[in-house]
Amino acid sequence: MKGMRCDCSSRNLTFIPTECPRNTSELYLANNDLDLLGKETFTRYTQLSFLDISDCNITSIDQSAFNNLTQLKNLKFLNNPLKKFQSNVLAPLTELRVLSISHILLSTYPRESWSDVCRITALVCDDGPSNGTFSEIFSAMKNLNYFEVDYQSVVIHNFTFQSFKRTPLKQLNINGHLRVIEIDAFAPLELLSSLIIPNQNFLKLSKTLPALHVFQNRQMNELDLSNNFKNYGEYVISADLFAYIGNICLKRLSWVGNGIRRIDANAFQKMKYKLS
Repeated sequence: MKGMRCDCSSRNLTFIPTECPRNTSELYLANNDLDLLGKETFTRYTQLSFLDISDCNITSIDQSAFNNLTQLKNLKFLNNPLKKFQSNVLAPLTELRVLSISHILLSTYPRESWSDVCRITALVCDDGPSNGTFSEIFSAMKNLNYFEVDYQSVVIHNFTFQSFKRTPLKQLNINGHLRVIEIDAFAPLELLSSLIIPNQNFLKLSKTLPALHVFQNRQMNELDLSNNFKNYGEYVISADLFAYIGNICLKRLSWVGNGIRRIDANAFQKMKYKLS
């Protein structure tokens, strides 16, 4: 039988519904009041590949809550008041590849259980590190190639991505309200090929472009700096600043909607790699 999509979002549920077909493959439970996920909570729905339990006021998860979800590939667990994880809560999810979760909560996952997250390939966090550096759990994510984060601080520090040194990250999307990117902030991201940092009105050109020096002579798929640089009065890109972009072998540069008014006439002539 073909998998089914069952949407039980925003129904004030206090329990996992039983009326969805057993062959449900996508279960949407966001915006309910589940509170607790007890033992083997999802036994009825063993064919789930997608589960959204965001905004469900979940405060506790039993260690066996996800038992039998051996086909689950995508789990959304955003905006719940759970304070910390027990050991091996995610262990039954052997096919989990995409996880949406608070960074603060993820950082509580017990170190002895970090192998549970080693197969994740895409991670979305709706917050960033309170101390300016991402959790060491990222060092265990040996297959992570996509990371999207709503970064909470105004500065990306040189040490922010230190835990990514062993992570094969290829695409990084950063949202938030940045003002400064320190010059070696992206140095640990040795395999990065797509960097997306849009809608940062308070970024300064002189506090952003120099951080791209770590990508010199690297082949990259995309650099997206659209809708940035609007509020600090730096509206002209000098040839020296533009060289930080020109020294990257880029397939695509997104530069639309910026406050930039002029690029130095010599900037394009000095580009090492020309955009096609």
